[in-house]
Amino acid sequence: MTATVKEIQKLLSIARGKQEADLYLDGGNLINVLSGEIYPANVAVWQGRIAYVGKSRGMVGAHTTVINTGGYYLCPALIEAHYHPWVIYNPVSIMEAALPRGITTMVCDNLPFFIQLGAEGLIKLMQALENFPLRLFWMARLLPQSPDPDEEEIFSIAYLKQLFGDPHVLKMAEVTRWPRLVEGNSSLLEKIHLAKETGLGFDGHTAGCSYDLLNAAVVCGIESCHEAITAEEVAQRVRLGLWTMLRYSSLRPDLPELIRAITEMNLSTGRMILTTDCPGPSFVAREGLLDGMLRIAVANELNPVTALQMATINPATYLRMDNELGSIAPGRWADILLLPDLENFMPHMVISRGRVVAVDNKLAVPLTAPDWKELGLHTHLPPADLVSNPHIYGVSSDKTEGFPVIKVISAAITRREDRRFKQQDGFLEREEDILYCTLIDRHGKWVTNGFVRGIGQIEALATTFTTSLDFLVLGQDRPAMARAAAMVVEMGGGIVLIEKGEVLFHFPLELEGVMSARPFAEVAGKIEKLEQEIRKLGYSYTDILFTLVFLVADFLPGLRITASGIIDVKSRQVLIPSRQV
Repeated sequence: MTATVKEIQKLLSIARGKQEADLYLDGGNLINVLSGEIYPANVAVWQGRIAYVGKSRGMVGAHTTVINTGGYYLCPALIEAHYHPWVIYNPVSIMEAALPRGITTMVCDNLPFFIQLGAEGLIKLMQALENFPLRLFWMARLLPQSPDPDEEEIFSIAYLKQLFGDPHVLKMAEVTRWPRLVEGNSSLLEKIHLAKETGLGFDGHTAGCSYDLLNAAVVCGIESCHEAITAEEVAQRVRLGLWTMLRYSSLRPDLPELIRAITEMNLSTGRMILTTDCPGPSFVAREGLLDGMLRIAVANELNPVTALQMATINPATYLRMDNELGSIAPGRWADILLLPDLENFMPHMVISRGRVVAVDNKLAVPLTAPDWKELGLHTHLPPADLVSNPHIYGVSSDKTEGFPVIKVISAAITRREDRRFKQQDGFLEREEDILYCTLIDRHGKWVTNGFVRGIGQIEALATTFTTSLDFLVLGQDRPAMARAAAMVVEMGGGIVLIEKGEVLFHFPLELEGVMSARPFAEVAGKIEKLEQEIRKLGYSYTDILFTLVFLVADFLPGLRITASGIIDVKSRQVLIPSRQV
């Protein structure tokens, strides 16, 4: 990304008024996130880079495109420093939503892509996505979010080495299973050491971590955390030197509380960043991305320039790219927004690398996705004859004492609730407020059976949208569960909801079982329909997608259903083991 000598010479000539600029933004009010000021200034651009910021017009010539920016604020484009581009949408379809909202840089989690494609395939994918008007950088996972019997092979040092040296990769990704980190797991620490030797930073994740354990996590080298849910937790992270990401998403809409660390506790914002993390598509359509966070921040009495610094220069500095991104200054990429006001934050115009890419919430350039299948993005699915057998969803009656039920108490958190069930034909029979819950290996090797409570009264729901990429099926009726699962396999991955024998919802997720290849607007509309139907059936929390995706995750409190079996996360005990099939 660094300018060449010839490019610098050209930029010098333009800055001194000796040659023409390609683009000249005339008459705007510059939001200088470096100094914290707003003042009148013009901006000259050549081949995507800023050559000059000031009052001179000496570089305006006959071939210069001049845009009258009078009445607008000139603002650096927004940077999303921590994002998961695989929440039903895919890396290209989320661009359709992000670019018109002023985001021209995103740093993305590679988890499902790396699991599916391996190092070489992931590098090809990153290369295929590198020339879009929204630039994507990546974070490399060191291990999966949920236990995988093959994780040491998949996330081996040899494979990770290939990623650590790739220019698209800026950070090690969050280690969600952070207890392994603070316990000093030798394999994990070796990977971290290797990545740091390569020059990579370390994106952190410390959900539920006490202040004392935060100290240990910082010793291990994490540089950031996006898991604070109170103002006090923000303060703890900032005090220990972490870049602290204030989050607002469909799973964790915490920003109004987190801002209290600034407005009431008067903490410095120099190491604070705004992130949406991984909002569901319908949430994005309703509330936006970083633009929505800026609206909320200002509505909660945060200074607009301070808020913008947390979405521009701060993330650029965290990413060690502030000499290229995050501000409107000479030599930087010309990623610039024309904002009508500092309350709504919806750009009139979005400029990426000197090119107009969106106007009034509409794309001005085409976004053509690569051939996903050619890149290797397909879905691993268990055999149809396995998932279409109702008996696979039965819970064996071998356990005659209290059975550990997964009780859902929020969109992501569960608790243990022991229940005694009646037996029939070798299986435990569910009770009225309970659903059968089965996780099936995506390769058809094992099955874990259990019960879940608190999601609603659902006849059958089957999905491949899980953090482990395995196959989750739950419901009241085992034959209906088998039917829903068979439909998902037939679609090549996706979500199916059945109620009273009727298919209320079905949507294919043909890309690894977690992403759709369809346009963002269609994806958002379909997921809004799912949310409406699931609420009618008694689901009462913030986001059903994250309930599904995290039921199989072993880094959040309570019971989880995993490849090992039903586990108690805190004690690490396997309560009900999985079984081979």
